[in-house]
Amino acid sequence: MRLRIVPARQGLTWVRNGLDIARRQPFHMMGLVGMVASCAILLAGVPVLGALVVVATMPLIWMGFMLATRRVLSGERLTPGVLLEPVRGTDSPRQALAQLGGAYVLATLAVMQLAHWLGPGADVLGEAIEQAKDVSEVVAHPDVQRDMLWRMGLTLPISLVFWHTPALVVWGRVSVVKALFFSAVASWRNLGAFIVYGLGWLLAVTALVAIDRVLLSLLPGVLGSLLAVASGLWLFSAFYASLYFTVADCFESSSSTEPTLTPTDA
Repeated sequence: MRLRIVPARQGLTWVRNGLDIARRQPFHMMGLVGMVASCAILLAGVPVLGALVVVATMPLIWMGFMLATRRVLSGERLTPGVLLEPVRGTDSPRQALAQLGGAYVLATLAVMQLAHWLGPGADVLGEAIEQAKDVSEVVAHPDVQRDMLWRMGLTLPISLVFWHTPALVVWGRVSVVKALFFSAVASWRNLGAFIVYGLGWLLAVTALVAIDRVLLSLLPGVLGSLLAVASGLWLFSAFYASLYFTVADCFESSSSTEPTLTPTDA
């Protein structure tokens, strides 16, 4: 798979394409996101091990949503089994995906430890949470905001390094080490597009929050809450759908043995 360089404005195209995929099969995409979220919540209830399993399976989930997007593009109906498709079959790179999941766990633990060292620390955060009267005070606390900024700032580079790795492992059939290197290079060479992409989703989330507030004020009670949850699931599904286009535009197939990607018009 060869690297492609795209203009910064392509980031908005990725956002728009993700929204379009979620529009084509909204309930199917929302169902996939809801299923993944439900499983993650259940696993998070298992002390220590559950959270590690959730983090380790994230590359597999990303790959599953990329496959789901390809199916929507080809006009096929989605089924929950698409999320497990990367590990099915005798030629599936299960070992490489397991190694990738382990690497992502190690990277996440390193980010958490660095945030603990550089940020306010767990004791300060615990004290801030205990003193707060509600969630708004917790979020507004300076120490909590400082901790969130450190975690976000450290997580973003890790995310870009791992961004393309599931597709490179499954479609490109390269090793985990090479996938990490190629993904980092692709993200760096297309950094402008990814910045615009991130800003586009930030604007989308901001707009969704404003719309949800209006819905909750006009439709108080269960109906308003259900619509707010549904809109959130739909936007999350659009984001996960857009992952495919970020990979399809940054790489192109270099041999007949690799699956044909469908890059968007740059």
